[in-house]
Amino acid sequence: MTRTHYKFACVIVLMLLTLPLWAQNGSAGQISGVKGKVSLVRGNAVPVVLREHDPIQAGDSILTDAKSSATMRLPDGSTVRIFPNSHVVLRSESGTWKEFLHVLLGNVRVQIEKLSGRPNPKTVTTPTAIIAVRGTIFAVAVEQNGDTRVGLEKGLVAVTSQLHPEQEVLARPGQEVWVRQGQGPTPPHQMQRAMPGLTGPDTAGSGMRGTGVGGTARPSGTGRRNPQR
Repeated sequence: MTRTHYKFACVIVLMLLTLPLWAQNGSAGQISGVKGKVSLVRGNAVPVVLREHDPIQAGDSILTDAKSSATMRLPDGSTVRIFPNSHVVLRSESGTWKEFLHVLLGNVRVQIEKLSGRPNPKTVTTPTAIIAVRGTIFAVAVEQNGDTRVGLEKGLVAVTSQLHPEQEVLARPGQEVWVRQGQGPTPPHQMQRAMPGLTGPDTAGSGMRGTGVGGTARPSGTGRRNPQR
Protein backbone atom coordinates (compact mmCIF):
# COMPACT_ATOMS: atom_id res chain seq x y z
CA MET A 1 0.00 0.00 0.00
CA THR A 2 1.40 3.39 -0.98
CA ARG A 3 1.65 6.24 1.53
CA THR A 4 -1.16 8.11 -0.25
CA HIS A 5 -3.48 5.11 -0.10
CA TYR A 6 -2.56 4.56 3.54
CA LYS A 7 -3.43 8.14 4.45
CA PHE A 8 -6.72 7.91 2.56
CA ALA A 9 -7.62 4.69 4.38
CA CYS A 10 -6.85 6.32 7.73
CA VAL A 11 -9.15 9.24 6.91
CA ILE A 12 -11.99 6.87 6.01
CA VAL A 13 -11.54 4.93 9.25
CA LEU A 14 -11.55 8.11 11.31
CA MET A 15 -14.73 9.32 9.59
CA LEU A 16 -16.47 6.03 10.34
CA LEU A 17 -15.37 6.12 13.96
CA THR A 18 -16.85 9.57 14.44
CA LEU A 19 -20.25 8.56 13.03
CA PRO A 20 -22.81 7.10 15.44
CA LEU A 21 -23.33 3.36 15.02
CA TRP A 22 -26.93 3.85 13.87
CA ALA A 23 -25.72 6.18 11.09
CA GLN A 24 -23.12 3.63 9.94
CA ASN A 25 -25.90 1.05 9.65
CA GLY A 26 -27.78 3.23 7.17
CA SER A 27 -30.42 4.71 9.46
CA ALA A 28 -31.65 8.20 8.58
CA GLY A 29 -31.88 9.27 12.20
CA GLN A 30 -32.29 8.26 15.80
CA ILE A 31 -34.74 9.05 18.59
CA SER A 32 -32.63 10.88 21.18
CA GLY A 33 -35.44 11.63 23.59
CA VAL A 34 -39.05 10.60 24.13
CA LYS A 35 -41.84 11.58 26.52
CA GLY A 36 -45.09 9.68 26.79
CA LYS A 37 -46.31 7.34 24.06
CA VAL A 38 -44.84 8.10 20.63
CA SER A 39 -45.76 5.84 17.71
CA LEU A 40 -43.82 4.88 14.62
CA VAL A 41 -45.44 3.55 11.43
CA ARG A 42 -43.16 1.89 8.88
CA GLY A 43 -44.77 1.01 5.57
CA ASN A 44 -47.89 -1.08 6.06
CA ALA A 45 -46.79 -2.42 9.43
CA VAL A 46 -48.81 -1.83 12.57
CA PRO A 47 -47.71 1.14 14.71
CA VAL A 48 -45.02 0.45 17.31
CA VAL A 49 -44.03 2.45 20.39
CA LEU A 50 -40.81 4.43 19.92
CA ARG A 51 -38.19 4.43 22.64
CA GLU A 52 -35.05 6.46 23.22
CA HIS A 53 -32.11 5.39 20.99
CA ASP A 54 -34.39 3.68 18.44
CA PRO A 55 -33.15 4.18 14.85
CA ILE A 56 -35.54 5.59 12.26
CA GLN A 57 -35.51 5.24 8.50
CA ALA A 58 -36.57 7.29 5.51
CA GLY A 59 -40.30 6.86 5.00
CA ASP A 60 -41.07 6.35 8.70
CA SER A 61 -44.04 8.23 10.14
CA ILE A 62 -43.83 9.51 13.72
CA LEU A 63 -47.00 10.40 15.61
CA THR A 64 -47.42 12.00 19.02
CA ASP A 65 -50.60 12.23 21.08
CA ALA A 66 -51.77 15.01 23.38
CA LYS A 67 -49.31 14.02 26.12
CA SER A 68 -46.26 12.90 24.18
CA SER A 69 -43.26 14.41 22.41
CA ALA A 70 -39.99 13.25 20.91
CA THR A 71 -36.61 14.49 19.72
CA MET A 72 -34.99 13.12 16.59
CA ARG A 73 -31.28 13.44 15.80
CA LEU A 74 -29.86 13.23 12.27
CA PRO A 75 -26.40 11.90 11.34
CA ASP A 76 -25.07 15.45 10.79
CA GLY A 77 -26.07 16.50 14.33
CA SER A 78 -29.22 18.38 13.32
CA THR A 79 -32.23 17.84 15.57
CA VAL A 80 -36.02 17.92 15.28
CA ARG A 81 -38.24 18.24 18.32
CA ILE A 82 -41.74 16.91 17.71
CA PHE A 83 -44.42 18.37 19.99
CA PRO A 84 -47.78 16.86 21.04
CA ASN A 85 -50.54 16.12 18.54
CA SER A 86 -48.11 16.02 15.61
CA HIS A 87 -47.50 13.80 12.60
CA VAL A 88 -44.23 13.93 10.64
CA VAL A 89 -42.63 11.77 7.95
CA LEU A 90 -38.88 11.36 7.56
CA ARG A 91 -37.75 11.73 3.95
CA SER A 92 -34.78 10.43 2.00
CA GLU A 93 -32.40 13.31 1.33
CA SER A 94 -31.52 13.94 -2.31
CA GLY A 95 -30.91 16.80 -4.70
CA THR A 96 -29.37 20.20 -4.07
CA TRP A 97 -31.95 21.13 -1.42
CA LYS A 98 -32.32 17.95 0.60
CA GLU A 99 -35.91 17.38 1.71
CA PHE A 100 -35.56 15.47 4.95
CA LEU A 101 -38.87 16.07 6.73
CA HIS A 102 -42.55 16.41 5.83
CA VAL A 103 -44.78 17.87 8.55
CA LEU A 104 -48.38 16.77 8.05
CA LEU A 105 -49.79 18.16 11.29
CA GLY A 106 -48.72 19.82 14.51
CA ASN A 107 -45.61 21.60 15.76
CA VAL A 108 -41.90 20.93 15.31
CA ARG A 109 -38.76 22.81 16.23
CA VAL A 110 -35.84 22.27 13.85
CA GLN A 111 -32.16 23.03 14.42
CA ILE A 112 -29.95 22.52 11.36
CA GLU A 113 -26.24 22.25 12.13
CA LYS A 114 -23.66 23.59 9.71
CA LEU A 115 -21.14 21.25 8.10
CA SER A 116 -17.65 22.29 9.22
CA GLY A 117 -18.82 25.89 9.32
CA ARG A 118 -20.40 25.70 5.87
CA PRO A 119 -24.09 25.87 4.92
CA ASN A 120 -26.06 22.65 5.23
CA PRO A 121 -28.90 22.91 2.66
CA LYS A 122 -32.06 21.10 3.76
CA THR A 123 -35.74 21.39 3.03
CA VAL A 124 -38.81 20.88 5.20
CA THR A 125 -42.20 20.56 3.51
CA THR A 126 -45.83 20.69 4.63
CA PRO A 127 -49.08 20.22 2.69
CA THR A 128 -48.90 23.89 1.65
CA ALA A 129 -45.32 25.11 2.19
CA ILE A 130 -41.68 24.51 1.26
CA ILE A 131 -39.07 25.76 3.75
CA ALA A 132 -35.43 25.86 2.62
CA VAL A 133 -32.66 26.30 5.19
CA ARG A 134 -28.88 26.34 5.31
CA GLY A 135 -28.22 26.23 9.04
CA THR A 136 -30.68 27.76 11.45
CA ILE A 137 -33.26 27.34 14.20
CA PHE A 138 -36.93 27.61 13.29
CA ALA A 139 -40.37 26.24 14.10
CA VAL A 140 -43.15 24.96 11.88
CA ALA A 141 -46.82 24.71 12.83
CA VAL A 142 -49.32 22.96 10.55
CA GLU A 143 -53.07 23.19 11.12
CA GLN A 144 -55.71 20.58 10.28
CA ASN A 145 -56.42 22.21 6.91
CA GLY A 146 -52.72 22.38 6.01
CA ASP A 147 -52.25 26.09 6.70
CA THR A 148 -48.63 26.53 7.76
CA ARG A 149 -46.86 29.01 10.03
CA VAL A 150 -43.06 29.29 9.99
CA GLY A 151 -41.25 31.18 12.76
CA LEU A 152 -37.52 31.89 12.85
CA GLU A 153 -35.22 32.15 15.85
CA LYS A 154 -31.79 32.16 14.22
CA GLY A 155 -30.38 32.28 10.69
CA LEU A 156 -32.37 32.69 7.50
CA VAL A 157 -35.08 30.60 5.83
CA ALA A 158 -36.67 30.81 2.39
CA VAL A 159 -40.39 30.07 2.39
CA THR A 160 -42.57 29.37 -0.64
CA SER A 161 -45.83 27.57 -1.30
CA GLN A 162 -46.45 24.21 -2.91
CA LEU A 163 -48.92 25.85 -5.31
CA HIS A 164 -46.79 28.90 -6.20
CA PRO A 165 -43.12 27.86 -5.80
CA GLU A 166 -41.96 30.96 -7.70
CA GLN A 167 -43.23 33.24 -4.91
CA GLU A 168 -40.38 32.99 -2.39
CA VAL A 169 -39.87 35.15 0.70
CA LEU A 170 -36.97 35.31 3.16
CA ALA A 171 -37.64 35.31 6.91
CA ARG A 172 -35.20 36.68 9.48
CA PRO A 173 -34.91 36.12 13.25
CA GLY A 174 -38.06 37.13 15.11
CA GLN A 175 -40.19 36.98 11.96
CA GLU A 176 -42.94 34.62 10.83
CA VAL A 177 -44.50 33.66 7.51
CA TRP A 178 -47.89 32.07 6.82
CA VAL A 179 -48.67 29.84 3.84
CA ARG A 180 -52.36 29.10 3.48
CA GLN A 181 -54.23 26.84 1.10
CA GLY A 182 -54.32 28.17 -2.43
CA GLN A 183 -52.14 31.18 -1.60
CA GLY A 184 -48.53 32.24 -1.79
CA PRO A 185 -46.54 33.03 1.36
CA THR A 186 -47.36 36.18 3.30
CA PRO A 187 -44.66 38.87 3.55
CA PRO A 188 -42.42 38.21 6.57
CA HIS A 189 -43.62 40.11 9.64
CA GLN A 190 -42.83 40.36 13.33
CA MET A 191 -43.92 37.24 15.19
CA GLN A 192 -47.30 37.80 16.82
CA ARG A 193 -47.10 35.02 19.38
CA ALA A 194 -44.60 32.46 20.54
CA MET A 195 -44.16 29.06 18.96
CA PRO A 196 -43.29 25.91 20.94
CA GLY A 197 -39.53 25.55 21.34
CA LEU A 198 -38.48 28.99 20.08
CA THR A 199 -36.48 30.87 22.68
CA GLY A 200 -33.13 32.65 22.67
CA PRO A 201 -31.42 36.02 22.30
CA ASP A 202 -32.37 36.46 18.65
CA THR A 203 -36.07 36.44 19.53
CA ALA A 204 -35.84 38.27 22.84
CA GLY A 205 -36.78 41.53 21.19
CA SER A 206 -39.80 40.12 19.42
CA GLY A 207 -41.98 39.94 22.51
CA MET A 208 -41.98 36.14 22.48
CA ARG A 209 -41.71 33.95 25.50
CA GLY A 210 -40.65 30.33 25.49
CA THR A 211 -43.38 27.75 25.91
CA GLY A 212 -43.44 24.25 27.23
CA VAL A 213 -44.29 21.21 25.16
CA GLY A 214 -47.36 22.00 23.15
CA GLY A 215 -47.79 25.33 24.90
CA THR A 216 -48.79 28.58 23.23
CA ALA A 217 -48.15 32.09 24.50
CA ARG A 218 -49.82 35.24 23.22
CA PRO A 219 -48.63 38.82 23.58
CA SER A 220 -50.56 40.83 26.14
CA GLY A 221 -53.69 42.42 24.69
CA THR A 222 -54.01 39.86 21.88
CA GLY A 223 -57.02 37.62 22.19
CA ARG A 224 -57.33 36.36 18.65
CA ARG A 225 -55.82 33.02 17.67
CA ASN A 226 -54.39 34.34 14.43
CA PRO A 227 -54.42 38.11 14.02
CA GLN A 228 -53.05 37.76 10.47
CA ARG A 229 -56.18 36.06 9.08
